[in-house]
Amino acid sequence: MEQQSHQVILWRTAHSLLLLEDVASAAGVHPELAEKFVSYGLIEPSVQTGVQALFSASSIERLRSIVNLRRDLGVNLAGIAVILTMRERLTAAQRELELLRQRLEGTAGTEFLNGRAQA
Repeated sequence: MEQQSHQVILWRTAHSLLLLEDVASAAGVHPELAEKFVSYGLIEPSVQTGVQALFSASSIERLRSIVNLRRDLGVNLAGIAVILTMRERLTAAQRELELLRQRLEGTAGTEFLNGRAQA
């Protein structure tokens, strides 16, 4: 058993995974409140190892966002879920747009070099 927990700790350290208590502490939130957000699906563990859930470091910022939306704007949990989902979709769309823009610029540069821009 000690060997297995040692392996989990090493894996967790190597992959920057944190216990919920660590995430809550880093975000300045009580662990029970963080557990509530997990139960509502607002924060999801990266890895579930038996009884322990491990979270990525990005969960800290997500937890801070959740707390800010509740405290500063008075958004309920359902509203927070919608806002976070829309924020993720917007970020993904912006990334895709940037990739398309880079491809277009690369294609335009290639066409210019091949003499196609002269027409």
